[in-house]
Amino acid sequence: MEKHSLASILINLRGISITSAAKSTGLNTSAVAGWLKGVPGRLSQEKQNIFFEYLGISGGTLASDQVHRWTVNHNLDPLREILAWVGEDFEEIVLIPQNILVKDWFPTSNLFLLYSSSKSIRILLRQKISPLIPAGESSLVNPTNLPLLKWFDIPKGTGIVDKLTSNPLLRISRNLFDKFMSDASVSLEEFGQILELMRKIHPKGESPRKDSMTWEDFYREMERRGLRPKDVLAMLDVTNGRKSK
Repeated sequence: MEKHSLASILINLRGISITSAAKSTGLNTSAVAGWLKGVPGRLSQEKQNIFFEYLGISGGTLASDQVHRWTVNHNLDPLREILAWVGEDFEEIVLIPQNILVKDWFPTSNLFLLYSSSKSIRILLRQKISPLIPAGESSLVNPTNLPLLKWFDIPKGTGIVDKLTSNPLLRISRNLFDKFMSDASVSLEEFGQILELMRKIHPKGESPRKDSMTWEDFYREMERRGLRPKDVLAMLDVTNGRKSK
């Protein structure tokens, strides 16, 4: 990926303007804007390094000494491109406040925690949900749409699952959730509180427990295949060598 393209994606994910980014780094706005458009000679290598350090790049990848805070909407392309550039697997979980019932959870934004244990890369990702744009399966931040992601393994009975999206949810304290959802900076220690909670739920080295398919999962799968309950019963009867009533 070209350096200026990488920088443009990171600016997009951080939700900042070119002017703001240039001002924060002490660089000339016009020079930064030209470089981002691919105009050669607008930023020296030294100034590019300063700019990338501000955007959270260190040693040719995302820095591990900070929490990266990004925002996406229904368009996952910027996130997909940056994850492909990093080339590491990330575990993810959806965070919700501790004192709310799942049935009352109708957010305008979803909050995801992403973590790459191999490089200790920490990401807090907020996905804004617009009521004007119908949410489709292709717009969900999950391993189906973003192959470098996988769900944190939560043993049966300890986690919560969103019935609308099948995404696993993790309850955290309201104070921490509100801070994660705000624009305030998040420390490595605060991010680590969630990782520690995950370790307590599923200690390292313990074999994952496989959840069996629930009736709800079974019914959803039959719907996806276009099968009606009576069709399934008929197939079961044939399989068992009985004549369907």
